[in-house]
Amino acid sequence: MVDVTTHGTASFTTQSSDDTDVELELVSESESSVKVKQVVLASVLASLSIAIAPVAEFIPRIPGWGIAIFDPVSIFWIISFLIGGIWVGLVSTVAGTMGLFLYDPTAIGPVFKLIATLPMIIVPWYGVRKLRSVVRGETLSNTAEPLVTRTYDVPDRESSRGGDSLSRPKFYATLMLLAFVLRLVLMVPINLAYGAIAFPFLTLDFIINYAIILNSFQSLWDALIPFIIVYPSGVFKTFKMW
Repeated sequence: MVDVTTHGTASFTTQSSDDTDVELELVSESESSVKVKQVVLASVLASLSIAIAPVAEFIPRIPGWGIAIFDPVSIFWIISFLIGGIWVGLVSTVAGTMGLFLYDPTAIGPVFKLIATLPMIIVPWYGVRKLRSVVRGETLSNTAEPLVTRTYDVPDRESSRGGDSLSRPKFYATLMLLAFVLRLVLMVPINLAYGAIAFPFLTLDFIINYAIILNSFQSLWDALIPFIIVYPSGVFKTFKMW
């Protein structure tokens, strides 16, 4: 006589094990697929930033300073961050910077561009991390708490994930304003040091004023254009990776 109960249990256990293996394989394939998409996104946008770099040669420049009043290169790097997250943005930025060495072997321009763009990626990413802690009921530290609570209502858990939270204009604008401040803190001293060495005939007032003006305009383009391209257009909903 066959023990139906025992036999059935063994069969069920085997089937459950098979289902678990299938789920693990699907998860593994899914993670691998996401990584491939992230690499492709970072590579494509880095390539586009390199390809469009020569356009800056036709943009008017500040007399005696030689810096263009608008540079579209970093726009692609920030788009990659908004769609793919921090690592995609950083990979695209670093790869694009390396590619710019083809146009500027001295590396001065590309390195300046890299330093100026990093705050526009790192600050929003950090803001998203802090927002997640608010949604989980944790307390924000330092000055982030009053700034966040004054600027927007705490969203639900779903809308606070990754790039979704940056789709809210007030939150995005607040973080980009903080990024702009950090950008000035970095770039004004760097421009002063570079100007004193490369352009000793320029006055300190000239260097400081134009460093602030140029970084203000470029920060505006870096924040506004990627936002318009990624969110209102629906690009993020189609290709989002975080």
